[in-house]
Amino acid sequence: MTSDKTPLTLNLSSPPPSINVYWLKNSCWIFDNIDQHVERQEIDPFPVKTETMFVCWILEGGLDLTVNLQPISVHQRQILVIMSGCVLQLKNSVDNTKLILMAIDANIVKGVLRKMGLYMSLADRYFHFFIRNIESDESLQRNLDIYRFIKRELSEPDYENKAEVIKRLFEVWIIKNMELGNAQDVPSMYKPPTRKEQIFRDFLSLLDQDFRRERSISYYADRMCLTPKYLSTTIREVSGKHGMQWIDEYVALEAKALLRNSDMSVKQVSDNLNFPSQSMFGRFFRKMTGYSPKQYKML
Repeated sequence: MTSDKTPLTLNLSSPPPSINVYWLKNSCWIFDNIDQHVERQEIDPFPVKTETMFVCWILEGGLDLTVNLQPISVHQRQILVIMSGCVLQLKNSVDNTKLILMAIDANIVKGVLRKMGLYMSLADRYFHFFIRNIESDESLQRNLDIYRFIKRELSEPDYENKAEVIKRLFEVWIIKNMELGNAQDVPSMYKPPTRKEQIFRDFLSLLDQDFRRERSISYYADRMCLTPKYLSTTIREVSGKHGMQWIDEYVALEAKALLRNSDMSVKQVSDNLNFPSQSMFGRFFRKMTGYSPKQYKML
């Protein structure tokens, strides 16, 4: 997507500088290479933090990536949806991968889901992505027709109510895609969680809120009225990782994103994450990544 030292930040205030996009400020931007031949390109290995709902739709080929530390693959006729606040990191791509990328104001999506009676916890980033299959040629063509309509409207000169027209088109696209597949394709975040899954989600929700100032299992256990041992055991059973591993990796992931995706100095990142000193931040970061913050920022 980019080979620059500073990767793109997925937001709506301006289009990414390194790819040719159609965009509407503070509402959306889109990109596709449908009519291009694209050889396998060098992948930028650095994490990118989303500030919007992000959609990656694979028409041919495929991508390997991680979202919030989870490795996933997206293949032909699949749509990956990533909600605002996630951190994604591209790993690999197939030769001549044809794709469509869309960044959409998350409020549009939330409004549509609310009208459809679907619940989605916005704090629970760990569950904030899912993959849908496009099974039939008819569904594929229908999606392409709507996408091309959106693209055509975005390419038009500004006119009165243009933003509202494009918003409605995205709403149609979202609703149509909620119909894709069958019951097995419904994202797990729409299904009632088990008791232990809910504890894990609650832990992640609290971690999302407080990780900058609280990094002990005992703090989160106390907030959840659980013993530290029970919380740690539950997290391990549900996710396969210890609670402290989640905390450390989450802090490190945020530090990586800030170092790469912002103009913050190392000291400012350290202060933002509430480390007692820059040297302590440096030791933590080197332990987690093998690099000093300065080395990582300059890679």
